[in-house]
Amino acid sequence: MRKPRRAERRHDKVENDPFRTPYQRDRDRVLYSSAFRRLSGVAQVAAVNEQRVLHNRLTHSLKVAQLGRRLVQHLKCDDSNEAQEFRKSSGIKADVVETAGLVHDIGHPPFGHVSEPVLDACLRRSGGLEGFEGNAQSFRIVTKLARRRTEYAGLDLTRAALDAMLKYPRLRPQSADDLFTTPTWTDRRFGSKWGAYASELEDFRWARKGARAGLRSANAVLMDWADDITYATHDIEDYFRAGLIPLHDLASDRDRIAKHARHRLGKLPDFDAALFDAGLDKVVSRFKQITSSCWDTRANRSAMNVITTTNITECVGAVSFAADPPYVAVDSHCQYLVEALKELTWFYVIDKPSLAVMQEGQKRIVQSLYDRLHACLAEAPKSPRLPIQLRSIYRDLARDPDFDSAYGKSSEARQARAVVDYICVLTEAQAVDLDERLSGRSHSSMFGAWFS
Repeated sequence: MRKPRRAERRHDKVENDPFRTPYQRDRDRVLYSSAFRRLSGVAQVAAVNEQRVLHNRLTHSLKVAQLGRRLVQHLKCDDSNEAQEFRKSSGIKADVVETAGLVHDIGHPPFGHVSEPVLDACLRRSGGLEGFEGNAQSFRIVTKLARRRTEYAGLDLTRAALDAMLKYPRLRPQSADDLFTTPTWTDRRFGSKWGAYASELEDFRWARKGARAGLRSANAVLMDWADDITYATHDIEDYFRAGLIPLHDLASDRDRIAKHARHRLGKLPDFDAALFDAGLDKVVSRFKQITSSCWDTRANRSAMNVITTTNITECVGAVSFAADPPYVAVDSHCQYLVEALKELTWFYVIDKPSLAVMQEGQKRIVQSLYDRLHACLAEAPKSPRLPIQLRSIYRDLARDPDFDSAYGKSSEARQARAVVDYICVLTEAQAVDLDERLSGRSHSSMFGAWFS
């Protein structure tokens, strides 16, 4: 019997597995990949070498995957005839959403979002490349850079899994006039960013076969909502534990938080300040259960667990089936609640000098690493001065017809892409160590170097 089109793979045409579905195999392939394990060395917001036990990109991705599965289970509890019809139309699958949650951040460079504008500028200066985007890099890693077989590149995930990870199912717009805008920022059917490079155009077209241009799949909507919920809740826990967010005394800062949010979010299409204020008031009210600034009291730990559970339960219940494609929707009031939760991290942590100064240094590390590796690669692509994995990435690019089709046979473009691809397979500790070695500031031994 022929497999459903959504369960097909681009390369492996035969499934010989008596006890796993194709979607369960997707999940296992991701979990066993080195690209996924690397996320334990990439920051969420704070550096991964902090002494406090904070989330990193790996623990964040595991929670997104888990919560994505719960969202599907919530929808499947609706036994009405209408819901049954929507389920058939939407194609939602718990294993697919879970896999998308695992890989959605797999392309994040060292130091997370702070590195993206640095790498974007590097690529846009080189040979007509469209720049850097973390979501597009995730798609590139899954389809090209990760390896499990010599016969083909990538993890060869099913069409459904690839489509589900595309939060922004489009290539980079050619101009500002091509940017997609939604009538309201709470419309989760579309995304304003982009999610694939031209070098992965064939994989992108294959993954999106039969889909409406720019419209997320139902599985992608659920993964994206799980992502929002997850970091909105665990970032607050992390920074309360670190003494940065005074959850015991939010009421005193309530008006300043609201003002900060209106300044940051006011340009969103159809942003409703009154709905945000209502969400913020709910957040402030719930955190009144926190009685002191000390995380480690039994009362505060229990209260935090209750509050997090309450917030997540409400957010899971905010998902419902919709009459129009992609047949799932998220209640707008709950989206304002999540935005109010995220605003606490913006107000107390992200927009503060202590983080900004550290991020400035991280940008310099990434820029320095790119410049030095690019210079070495341009001078001598086969030089032993280059890490073996970088040479391998560059060699594979030279044999990639999709890359040549997208950008021409430009050695400058190939060198720039290879260096950025290599940086995006490093952990933060590896990036720092390699930059110190290349700049002559390292005291590490030449013996047993991790990159040789």
